[in-house]
Amino acid sequence: MTDAPQASVAVDAQERGSSSRWRRRLFASNLAKVGFAIIGFFLLVVVFAPFIAPYSPVEQNLRASYIPPGTGVALRGPDGELGLWVRPVQRSPATGVRVSEDEAYRVTLFVRGSSWTWFGGLLQSDRHLFGVDGPTRFYLLGSDEQGRDIFSRLVHGAWISLFIGLISVGIGVGFGVPIGAISGFFGGATDMIVQRLIDTMLAFPGILLAIVLVATFGPGLENLMIAVGIASIPIYARIVRGSVLSVKNREFVEAAGALGRRRLSTLFRHVVPNTLAPIIVQSSLQMAVAILFAAGLGFLGLGAQPPQPEWGLMLSRGREYLAVAPHVATFPGLAIMLVVFGFNLVGDALRDALDPRG
Repeated sequence: MTDAPQASVAVDAQERGSSSRWRRRLFASNLAKVGFAIIGFFLLVVVFAPFIAPYSPVEQNLRASYIPPGTGVALRGPDGELGLWVRPVQRSPATGVRVSEDEAYRVTLFVRGSSWTWFGGLLQSDRHLFGVDGPTRFYLLGSDEQGRDIFSRLVHGAWISLFIGLISVGIGVGFGVPIGAISGFFGGATDMIVQRLIDTMLAFPGILLAIVLVATFGPGLENLMIAVGIASIPIYARIVRGSVLSVKNREFVEAAGALGRRRLSTLFRHVVPNTLAPIIVQSSLQMAVAILFAAGLGFLGLGAQPPQPEWGLMLSRGREYLAVAPHVATFPGLAIMLVVFGFNLVGDALRDALDPRG
């Protein structure tokens, strides 16, 4: 009777030691540090989006369309004062971009601007991180075809891309993990039927399956998240099934059955927790895949709809103006690349840290 508690204590100590080891390996990885820094940066942008963005993401100024980045910016004022100054800029059909040399306005921090609300009205203010104290605008990354500030649209679009990834991964985990766990644990006819359905879903490339689902449900952010989430279900189901097959015949599972525990209770209380490592790694990598899928569907016009500042939609609209304004497509593409790069780095670092052979 005394051996069981001692064995339990030994197992707990071993699990704690293993947990601390993989955490040390993770935070010692330079890849993980860079990845977490990129993801943390975008999370800060999401949290403080209305404060960071100097203008509304949907406010138009057709007289200032296709303004290149840095146009009208000077490091000296009208009287030679050092600082960051902006001169009024307009685009004319006859003369193109025209900068007024007669006036200049200083770019200042914590400037008052348009009022904004955030988190359902919980936060309200008219302060912005930076802006121009005068009747002109500072287009940090230029403007698009309708004179909207690209920097403000990128900042406000960050939460859309990250939220799509989070919800899509949640759908994949919420349905794929139970399906794969039940399939692998019970086996037999249940396993055969489930795996044939999974094979059918895997016969379609993920992006093609998402396109079919969005085309069926209709375009829009909600349907986009559901479609990308459904496309990830077979991936989680296969990963969890393989992990469950390697765990279900271990001694602690047999001991739980000998103690009279129900099979479903044994599955979700003892077997599934021992498959968390591949689920965590796949979730990090799947965030990057979901963001790419969402951007691709937005590029095809099946995701977010105008005037929403979704990065894929911005990229799609920008490709039409590559000859006259390449910056309109360049910056959304760089934002997508950077956030996907961050999640891939974290996923690779997690895989290395959780590798028991490491």
